[in-house]
Amino acid sequence: MAGGNKFKGLSHKNKKSSSAGISQKIINLLEIYTALAQNKYPSVENLKERFEVSSRSIFRYLEIINIIDPIELDKERLGYKFKHGDRIKKLALSENQLLMLLTMGETVAHLGEPLKEEFQKFIGNMTNIAKVPSEKKKTSIVIKIPDAFETDRLNEYFHAVFACINENRSIDLAYKTRESKEATERRVDPYGLVFYEGSWILIGYCHLRDKIRRFALDRISDLKETWRYFKPKDNFNLEEHLSHSWGIYDEKEVQVTIRFASEIADLVTRKKSWHLSEKRTMLTNGDVELSFTVAGVREIKKWIYTWLPYAEVIKPGWFREQVKEELFKSSGNHS
Repeated sequence: MAGGNKFKGLSHKNKKSSSAGISQKIINLLEIYTALAQNKYPSVENLKERFEVSSRSIFRYLEIINIIDPIELDKERLGYKFKHGDRIKKLALSENQLLMLLTMGETVAHLGEPLKEEFQKFIGNMTNIAKVPSEKKKTSIVIKIPDAFETDRLNEYFHAVFACINENRSIDLAYKTRESKEATERRVDPYGLVFYEGSWILIGYCHLRDKIRRFALDRISDLKETWRYFKPKDNFNLEEHLSHSWGIYDEKEVQVTIRFASEIADLVTRKKSWHLSEKRTMLTNGDVELSFTVAGVREIKKWIYTWLPYAEVIKPGWFREQVKEELFKSSGNHS
C-alpha cells in the first residue's frame, strides 16, 4: 500500500498497551486521527496490522472520525485522508506527545474518580470523540504512586471544594482527626488541594483554630458550600507555603543534618535535590551529608527511616536522641 509505511504511531506494537486512565479505543482513535492529520494515508489493512483488530473494528473507528471530520479514500494512495484538507485545523500528535498523553493518563488513574472522569472528558473534548469507559489493560508505562483513598462522597466533596477554591467561597465541614473520637464542625476558607500519600488534602484557613490547617477529604463526614466570600490571608501562596515542609505539615523550622554511608551514597546523590533547602557535602571517606531546613521533623523522619541502616542523624541533638529512642523501641519489638 502506498503511503502505508509512513504510519508508525508508537514504537511498540501491542494492542494491550494502554494507560489505566485512557481506554484502548480512544488511544486507537487518537493514533488514526493523527495519522490522517499528518497525511500518512492509513489503510484498513495497515490499521488492522497496527492494532491487531478486525476490519469491522477499523471501519467503526473510521466511521467515528468521519462524523467528526469527513474522510475519504484516496484511490491513488489506497489510504484514507480528510476531505477538507487543511480547512479545519487537525489534531496531530507526535510519538512523544502521544507517549506524554499516555503517561498523564496513567498518573491521573491513581488520583481517584474525580480527576479520572475529568481526564476522560478532556480527551473527549480535545478530539471530539465521545467518552469510552476505561478498560483495565496491561500498559507499557507504570506510575508507582499510592492510589487515592476513596469514600462514598469523595467525588462530591472534591468538586465542591474545587469550586469554592476558584471562587474564594468558604465551606462548612464536619471533620474528624485521627486523634479525636468525634467530628468537629468548623468553617474553612479553602486555599488549595494537595495529593499526598494517597490522600487529597485541603489546605485552608480554619476559623475554629484561627490558623492554616490541613484536612484530608476522606475524613470529612459532611461538607456544605457557603456564599461567604473571603480574601486569602497574607496573600497566601500554596507553593510557597509547602516549600518549607518536607511534605505538607507546617511546624517550627528545624535544621537537620543526615549522614549517609558510602555504600548508598550514589543512590542518595543520583537525585539532584531532595528539598529546596538542601546543602550537600561529600566526605573524604565516601559518606555524604545532607542538610535541610524543614518545617518540623515528623515527615523527614519517615524518609530517613527508609534509608536504614545506612542513615545517621547528626543534628540537632534532640532529634538524634528521638530517633535513637524510636529505633531502640523498634529493635525490642523485633527481638
